[in-house]
Amino acid sequence: MKVSLRCLFWSGLLLAVSCVTVNIYFPAEEIRGAADRIVNEVWSDRPAPPAPAEEKAPGSSLFRLLQPNTAYAAQDIDVSTPEIRAIKESLKARAGKLFPYLDGGQIGLGNDGLLKVRSTEGLDMRSRAEASRLVQSENDDRMRLYREIARANDFPDRSDEVQEIFAGSWRDQASKGWYLEGKDGSWSRK
Repeated sequence: MKVSLRCLFWSGLLLAVSCVTVNIYFPAEEIRGAADRIVNEVWSDRPAPPAPAEEKAPGSSLFRLLQPNTAYAAQDIDVSTPEIRAIKESLKARAGKLFPYLDGGQIGLGNDGLLKVRSTEGLDMRSRAEASRLVQSENDDRMRLYREIARANDFPDRSDEVQEIFAGSWRDQASKGWYLEGKDGSWSRK
């Protein structure tokens, strides 16, 4: 009886120790850096907003040494495939045509990172059609960009997370005076 209990104990312990948990790490910070670079490149004709000051954690350096840390292996995000480069060029070529509508408030940045026609006030029929066409083309390219970045980096089912990260970059780098959509659907100027 003692032998079987001992065997059962050691078998259970061996089973518990041999269990391996594999965590799939989504490289959000790396994608955020890539998103900031891409948005900056696409909107390079506009002055970049100032970078927010880094907040320092309260407490002494000894306290920070005692805090638990998590280490992750750095993952290089591939944003240089031919498809991604072509999409970036398309976005950049269109940006100059979008800026007057963004500056005038007719087009705004949605909370999902896509553009929206916010108002057609002050636009003639031709300009309204152009604004709608530009928004549609821009949003199509942005969605293709998010899917392609996810696919190129082996997480094709997470393009919605890539879009969410890019939404923050588009909003952060928007020029002062542009309209941003809030979570509740209301619009406010940056």
